Amino acid sequence: MMNFIQRYQTVFIFIAVVGLLYAGYTYMTAKPADELLSETIVTEAGPDQDLIALLFELKAIRLDSTLFEEPTYQSLVDFGRELVPEQAGRNNPFAPLGTQ
Repeated sequence: MMNFIQRYQTVFIFIAVVGLLYAGYTYMTAKPADELLSETIVTEAGPDQDLIALLFELKAIRLDSTLFEEPTYQSLVDFGRELVPEQAGRNNPFAPLGTQ
């Protein structure tokens, strides 16, 4: 083990120096905390206007149903399985055994 560390000592030192340089760079170029805070400006329209605009955009969407009439769509095969209902377990699975 000691031979391994001595053999790759320069590699470990290089990785440590690069890591320290990267940490220093990110620390020095980080924005101060007060710049991250901002005031919220409320417009006359209100906060729900974005939602209302999105709803109007969704209402304007029209789907073309001719896709379902094409032969390629009709040739698709459903590989789904029907789920068979099974009997449920105990009412309280955390209760000690033999109490229910």
